[in-house]
Amino acid sequence: MSNENTVTGAPAGSENPADAASSYPERTTARAVLETLRGYGIDTVFGIPGTHSLEFYRPLRELGIRPITTRHEQGASYGADGWSQVRGLPGVVITTSGPGLLNSLSGAATAYAESRPMILLSPGRPVGHDFRDIGSLHETKNPSAAVNAIVGVSRRVTSAAEAVTMIHDAMRDFAHSRPRPIHIEIPLDILEAPADVPESATAPRPLGEPAPAPEADVAAAVEALAASERPVILAGGGSLAAGSHLLELAELLEAPVITTTNGKGAIPEKHRLSLGADLRLSTAHEFLRSRDALLVIGSKVGEAELWGGDITPQGPVVRVDIMRDQMLCNLTPDVEVPGNSAAVVPQLLAGLRARAGAAGSGDAAGSGDVADSGDVAGSGEAGDVAVEPSARTAPDLREVFDAMDEEGRTWAPELAALNETIMDVVPDDTILAGDSSQVTYMGSTTFFRAPVPHSLLYMGTYATLGYGLPAAIGAKLAAPERPVVCLVGDGALMFSVQEVMTAVELGLDLPVICVDNGGYGEIRQNMVDRSIQPLGVDLAQPDWVRLAEGFGATGLPATMDTLADTVRTALETKGTSLVHLKI
Repeated sequence: MSNENTVTGAPAGSENPADAASSYPERTTARAVLETLRGYGIDTVFGIPGTHSLEFYRPLRELGIRPITTRHEQGASYGADGWSQVRGLPGVVITTSGPGLLNSLSGAATAYAESRPMILLSPGRPVGHDFRDIGSLHETKNPSAAVNAIVGVSRRVTSAAEAVTMIHDAMRDFAHSRPRPIHIEIPLDILEAPADVPESATAPRPLGEPAPAPEADVAAAVEALAASERPVILAGGGSLAAGSHLLELAELLEAPVITTTNGKGAIPEKHRLSLGADLRLSTAHEFLRSRDALLVIGSKVGEAELWGGDITPQGPVVRVDIMRDQMLCNLTPDVEVPGNSAAVVPQLLAGLRARAGAAGSGDAAGSGDVADSGDVAGSGEAGDVAVEPSARTAPDLREVFDAMDEEGRTWAPELAALNETIMDVVPDDTILAGDSSQVTYMGSTTFFRAPVPHSLLYMGTYATLGYGLPAAIGAKLAAPERPVVCLVGDGALMFSVQEVMTAVELGLDLPVICVDNGGYGEIRQNMVDRSIQPLGVDLAQPDWVRLAEGFGATGLPATMDTLADTVRTALETKGTSLVHLKI
């Protein structure tokens, strides 16, 4: 064998770690990359150290970056996604080459489908070793091409400067475009070599202000909304950048707000104008079709949200989106307003208030007696007279809200009941992590009233199993002061149950509630609906309480009668706990 360790370049048989470390320059490409990330405020990374990724780990302590070692790279990428949503920065995943990188891709695909920022870093074969089928460690034909088929951009860089530039560009793109994950593959010899960039090049760059919409498009949108009597707002994940301005707009228009699951909490869900995140319900579809204007902010109006429903209103569709092509997706707009909702929603507010001010001074149609009569909204006699925001009557949404609530219960009565029991117990500022489990998409999306955005961690488009637990871990790391609860089904939890050990190791106060219906309940029902005798969906179950205790967590059995008290106990328990509820 060679006297050289071909993986690291260190002398074979070196026994003194200090001697081995001294053979490396103080500032490698790996360090330059991590310096750049740290400059943007990223202080946590997720992954599992590997033979080829060691140089990424060398500078972490000195830079003040905490590495979170999950028990599977899939858990690392899901954890990074949960951390990202709560912290408001891109999640960062560090993997080793080959299997480590490929194991992380379900989380990357989730970030892509849900439009969330993520940065994956991985080592690659040394320069000149591309496509060499020689049986090297973790050999993969073309990893960057494989990842590129899933993420926004994947690139095998040729220098530290190129890697650093990719991070700067990604941070700007995350701020000004639809966020999508990126992957940077750094050849091993470049990763470990002296960085070819000065420290000044790794400093964070100004990201610039949110892009406003063209004034003509804003004016057209204001005209359409002011002329409506019964407007409604559909808020997607892209609306969250607007912050409190969205609620101001809803109140000015007296427009009910319904959200996608990614937009859940865009306005507080206990607000009088909130209709929650129940786009899947036929009652919601009927309500939206009854409105005379629909303002869609930051949503592709996806099939996975609508469950096949039609929400075309009786009047114009106004769509606001940071990406013009998204405004043409699934629901044709009458008015297109391209721009960042952080800038566009204030533009709409300003335009509507200016119009209302002009109306109040008697300078615009719809002022004077029309505004004072209180008979315009819903009268059917307004004709072409615009109903200015100041003249609008607050809608009474109790009937539609009750109908949606009842339909949600009808879909899955037991899941509705257990969700309501849990929500009555958990604190108002709880972050709830779900999964592609029936208990989430037929329960939590409806009966968990989110006070702020990113309170429900979910991925309705990619709809993956195994997401909830590692996402909850990421969220708890990002916001240790807030209660975090993971509520998932047994099938979903088995995809990532090893991450209970991660939560225990980190000392996280994290209740995990496992709703056990004996396997893959949705698929079982799908088979029955298609007259297929259920096959492969009824799963043998572990002793969940003893399994939790084997990990060092607290195991708590529960029934529907004891669920409330058991969840209270879990919330008061120090460390990680697992509540097992068989239904």
